[in-house]
Amino acid sequence: MKKNPYLVLLVSIIFLIGVLYLVLPSPSLPDLSESARSDEAGDTWQNPDQKGFYSDLTRSQVLSDLQSKFIVTFGNLVIPSYRLNYRVEEAYELVRDQLNSNYLEEVVYPLRESLFINGWEPKNAPRYAHLAPRDIPDISLHGVVYAAKITLKPVYSAVWARLLIWTLIFPATYLVFLSVKKSLNKVND
Repeated sequence: MKKNPYLVLLVSIIFLIGVLYLVLPSPSLPDLSESARSDEAGDTWQNPDQKGFYSDLTRSQVLSDLQSKFIVTFGNLVIPSYRLNYRVEEAYELVRDQLNSNYLEEVVYPLRESLFINGWEPKNAPRYAHLAPRDIPDISLHGVVYAAKITLKPVYSAVWARLLIWTLIFPATYLVFLSVKKSLNKVND
């Protein structure tokens, strides 16, 4: 099979851009604006990689604030991230066991890191829908009542692991291409 020099150049450029993307510094775990940092055991020494906040921000405000702070940049260029929405039942596995949840979303940088954002809003909880508003339990920190508790869990990966996976994608893609080409040739014969 004859190699096309333009194809080799294109694949090489894509590979190098990917390597550059993968070695950029990881973002730090952000703080949530206009919120009080939790000092509870589950948000501090029991889970030192996580942060908890008490807040009156809405879900959309929380998510946009954290997504705007959990960013990867190359110079002045902000690399776009995307969000995944999960079922609240998955908070036990993905964030922490025994965690109340109304929503669970993940800010993702593919092949790099992600940030799980878990929100608990008792006033919007389906389990309290049958109760009168005054009977719904409040959540508070040091005597101050808040509308929501937000828990953040970052998931980082080692640079060597990112580069290994990125490098292995290329021969795997080539082998899949050869297999599909061989299968199509058998169909046409």
